[in-house]
Amino acid sequence: MSDVTGVGQGQGTTSQGRDPIGEAEANAQAYREMASDEQVAGTHDMAYYLRLQRAMMEEQQAYSAISNIMKARSDAALNAVRNFR
Repeated sequence: MSDVTGVGQGQGTTSQGRDPIGEAEANAQAYREMASDEQVAGTHDMAYYLRLQRAMMEEQQAYSAISNIMKARSDAALNAVRNFR
């Protein structure tokens, strides 16, 4: 998510030191500042949204990977318990 302009600070940091709520607020503020200049806003909108889309896709991939790892661990533990009987 490093491609999106601005890193927020505030409550709700994760164990990885990231603050998704603060980042979202900082990104919204950066967009408002950019959009206030109408001549520049039109040229930067597409780039901003592409960076945002890429950041969201990377985050989704990370959550999917973690979810798959947790499911595999759970399945392995469940199979171990079943084989124990």
